[in-house]
Amino acid sequence: MSDESTPRPIDFSELDPSRNELRWARSIDRLASRGFAERRKRISVEHQLLSWARPVLAVAAALCVMVWTAGYLVSARRTAMVSAPTTAPALQIATWAANNKMPETDDLAGTLGGNP
Repeated sequence: MSDESTPRPIDFSELDPSRNELRWARSIDRLASRGFAERRKRISVEHQLLSWARPVLAVAAALCVMVWTAGYLVSARRTAMVSAPTTAPALQIATWAANNKMPETDDLAGTLGGNP
């Protein structure tokens, strides 16, 4: 085999950043100062509040949906449990007026077709 058929190793020495000591030290200093500045920014109260805003809002929205769903289901169950009045609403109101009786709020709402 001839000498030209074997590949020569690639010389990576030109890529060595420590060959220029001054440039290498400056780039390390710049990188470290940027890292320290980013770290100081993350420690601030403002950054902490902003980083927690999205998860807190997501949890609050999920809780609102759960409470609304539970309220809707309880209201639907309560509406199904209310029986239809045995007398006409006008007759029931006339009976209360004739007897000088003040109905309870739930009774009046049930008679008029609202949710008690």
